Amino acid sequence: MNKLFTAANTTSVARALMVFPIVYLLNIWDGVLAHFPMWAVFWITMAIFSDYLDGWFARSYHEVSRFGKFLDPLADKIVTFGILFFAKPVSQAVPGWFIAFVVLRELLIFGLGYLVSKDSKRDMQANRTGKWSVFLTSLTFILLIFKLYPWADYMLYLTVAVGAVSFYFYMKLYYQLYLVDVKKN
Repeated sequence: MNKLFTAANTTSVARALMVFPIVYLLNIWDGVLAHFPMWAVFWITMAIFSDYLDGWFARSYHEVSRFGKFLDPLADKIVTFGILFFAKPVSQAVPGWFIAFVVLRELLIFGLGYLVSKDSKRDMQANRTGKWSVFLTSLTFILLIFKLYPWADYMLYLTVAVGAVSFYFYMKLYYQLYLVDVKKN
């Protein structure tokens, strides 16, 4: 039980819970830049930083675990989907095709990763381009809600490109795990 309550896992759970103040604060915002709630900036920054911090804790304190490798991307999905679907300024500013891309990509990576890893000796975990994709998605949301064009458009397409590359690397890894660990059994 103590292996579940590590600093890394606690940080991942805390990140998932940060979706509540972020969504609340974004939903009470009236859309005027000068009135943007500074607490929202704090919680968004903490969510982005905690995504780095949980991995640092896991590596630094030798707390890398199968559960942690599952929990970290799950926390990312909770925050991303929570903001995407429940924060009105984001859901209204983000193009529908981008929402479809993010949702499909995330569900396929998480779902297929779970299916392959449950029958494999190896653990599902985030790759570097996946972490960059989550970070760029966060920046894209910010640029879009503040209507910072053309930078919002540039970031949108960069996020899709990095997300597509990341998706390719995940699928390649899952296929290799399937051939080596799952299909042999």
